[in-house]
Amino acid sequence: MIQKVLVAVDGSENSERALDFAIVFAEKYSAPLTVLNVTELSPVVYPGDEMIVIAKDMHKLHEAILTKAVARVKDANPRLIVSAILREGDPAVEIVAVSKEGEFDVVVLGHQGVGKVTGILLGSISEKVTRSLSCTVIIVK
Repeated sequence: MIQKVLVAVDGSENSERALDFAIVFAEKYSAPLTVLNVTELSPVVYPGDEMIVIAKDMHKLHEAILTKAVARVKDANPRLIVSAILREGDPAVEIVAVSKEGEFDVVVLGHQGVGKVTGILLGSISEKVTRSLSCTVIIVK
């Protein structure tokens, strides 16, 4: 039985398709939908207050992505229960953590367009999430 759905968004076209799929999926099962966005801090270190400004700007950007996604859900179906989570860190690690913490039944992700060489060396977010979770993971292209 599907009781809780998590969808990860990053503002890309693929994540928008994943969000659209998750909306329809959650509607079908009358399940609440949680929208997750993960912000990564750049490993680049800047002297002085510049790093603080960059971090605040990145946080605002990711808040805007999350707000837009929640608005999209509400526009599509005002009756659908939707919540939002903003996390900071490695996207794959945070998606897995939120999924386990929230005991989600299904996680929906957009397919990342990683090249073959990069995919072999680093692995995609969706691949890492799929390998780390025992719940159903749906990857939307």
